[in-house]
Amino acid sequence: GYTITTCRKMDELGSKGLWADCVMATGLYHCKPLVDILILPGYVQACRALMIAASVLGLPAIFLLITVLPCIRMGHEPGAAKYRRSQLGGILIILLG
Repeated sequence: GYTITTCRKMDELGSKGLWADCVMATGLYHCKPLVDILILPGYVQACRALMIAASVLGLPAIFLLITVLPCIRMGHEPGAAKYRRSQLGGILIILLG
């Protein structure tokens, strides 16, 4: 007549992300990567694509905006070239958002 009682841990948390499904408990963290792209819902695929596009566009945008700072000069360029670079960097930052 002896039985082993089992209970479910209430401190386990599950989270789903764009790149992995994770289970977190006290002292345990396990993630399973999402590798099957065709099985994922459309909104997850779109979010992944937007995240990758933002990462790819972010670096050139920041580089362009750093080069138009007043304390940085690149040779003997006219002010119009700096103005165009600042416009392009601003447009890229807006696209990032």
